[in-house]
Amino acid sequence: MRRLVWILAALPLAAQPRRAVLIDIDGVRADTLSRVFGEGRLPNLARIFGGARWFDHASTVIPSVTMAAQASIATGTPPSRHGIPGNEWYDRKAHALVSYMNATGVSCVYGFTILGGPVCSTGLGNHDLEAPTMYEAASAAGLDSVVVFNQYWKGATRPAIPTAAQARTFTGGNKLDFRVFDEQMTARAIEAIGSRGMPALLTLYFTGADTIAHTLGIAAQPDYLAGAIDPAIGRVLAAVEAADPEWKAHTLFVLTSDHGRTDIAGHPEDARLKQDLLALLPAGSQIADNGGVLYVYLNGPLPQGVEWPDAVAAARPRSPADPARAGDLILTLRAGRYAGKTEGSQHGGVYPEDLAVPIVVAGPGVAPGHSAETVSITRIARTFAEFLGFRMETADPPLPLAAPREAGTH
Repeated sequence: MRRLVWILAALPLAAQPRRAVLIDIDGVRADTLSRVFGEGRLPNLARIFGGARWFDHASTVIPSVTMAAQASIATGTPPSRHGIPGNEWYDRKAHALVSYMNATGVSCVYGFTILGGPVCSTGLGNHDLEAPTMYEAASAAGLDSVVVFNQYWKGATRPAIPTAAQARTFTGGNKLDFRVFDEQMTARAIEAIGSRGMPALLTLYFTGADTIAHTLGIAAQPDYLAGAIDPAIGRVLAAVEAADPEWKAHTLFVLTSDHGRTDIAGHPEDARLKQDLLALLPAGSQIADNGGVLYVYLNGPLPQGVEWPDAVAAARPRSPADPARAGDLILTLRAGRYAGKTEGSQHGGVYPEDLAVPIVVAGPGVAPGHSAETVSITRIARTFAEFLGFRMETADPPLPLAAPREAGTH
């Protein structure tokens, strides 16, 4: 009799559809988030991740820049498979430098055709992807998804990209007002939840922690996390709770970032690094800037015995493990060295500070605590797929969320 009562009591919960939420905070390092969280300054995130699984050795992809890494989160694959080699690359067929981060590029990424033309109508990043997104896979299974202000929304049933009017509020003189961006993003997420309820998969994308740190350094991030992002999470969580009072029982939350970062020590010669490099290369060669990694597209044989500037730690030819769109040569800069950058903080390098990102997971079936397993952001998409019940064989394996078995147990 007791067993029957338990089964009947569990039926409403079992019938409740599962949900998944990705909290994507651009450019925050794992140690920064962990410290501010541990200080009790993120009470709204604590409501979600109070009993979470923290992956202490989580990393992003190389190059550790936004467009390559966000594509890896969305597709569950590294750049060599999804095709986005970085924030910049040279299109050998079109003989043109593709830059996702200048004024024209950002406009095109978010679907505005005024500066970039018809190719921008579906988003330039989406157009260039060579691997399916988790939103496409979810849609194929009949599940809806909302992606708010992220650079990749291909396949989302309810994409919430900035409108032209919203874009005008957070851009001006080619400068992004990141606080307004995050405020507008939060408002659009709340609007989407309030109008049609919680989707199966919701992605929230915050850009401000990255933008403020580029100018003021890593030390500026804690106050922004506590004063802007956490209150925004609280407002979204109130909307989630209004739509689904039992959200915690059947919702999987993942918090992550696309890359870490490093404070710049300041090498004045780095301001001219690209010009100095081009002077060493055959005329007509191109350099694509991806932070701590530079792609060199040669327009002829490389001179023998070339002596690279001191900022260059290594130079190697492109290999099959690299994206096909990467340069003929790949230059790795020394730790803390970035072409054209001499202040603030940057990223894109191959060193731990730029690669270390938070991956924190909370929800049904997730064993709380800290995991020492080395994991990548490419494992997030399949984690959502398995939790929500759709197939995504193109993605890397899911994150290990269950408690590890003790020795001798079966």
